[in-house]
Amino acid sequence: MPDDTLASVRRLFEECFNTGDMHLADEMIAPNYVDYSTMAAPAPGVEGFKQRILNLRKTFPDARFTVEEIFADGDKVAFRWVVRGTDTGGFMGRPPSGNAVTVTGINIEHMVNGKIAEHWSAPDNLSMMRQLGMIP
Repeated sequence: MPDDTLASVRRLFEECFNTGDMHLADEMIAPNYVDYSTMAAPAPGVEGFKQRILNLRKTFPDARFTVEEIFADGDKVAFRWVVRGTDTGGFMGRPPSGNAVTVTGINIEHMVNGKIAEHWSAPDNLSMMRQLGMIP
């Protein structure tokens, strides 16, 4: 896989999460995009991708998403990430906790013709819920 594909995937996630600018999603997400994540997108396709990120940005408006490591094998791109932010918007219908959180995770993206067609994400949801005070 070309290095520019890795750079594009990194840029997509970092720019969308960190700025809320979704223009790269239209370029990088396949129309038939499927999300198999534990917190799957609220709708199918590119609109679901955008909605999920915008919803997380409402909860954590100061979120900073960083790709820590990224590599490819065949038509798959995998990366380890960390996001840091403050819950000022409320998570999953709860009132805002005001807590700062650091969440780590791993994504796998299936690339077809230079676009993400399938997505898997495994965030450390247990750690996040503890940091938000949702569980002891």
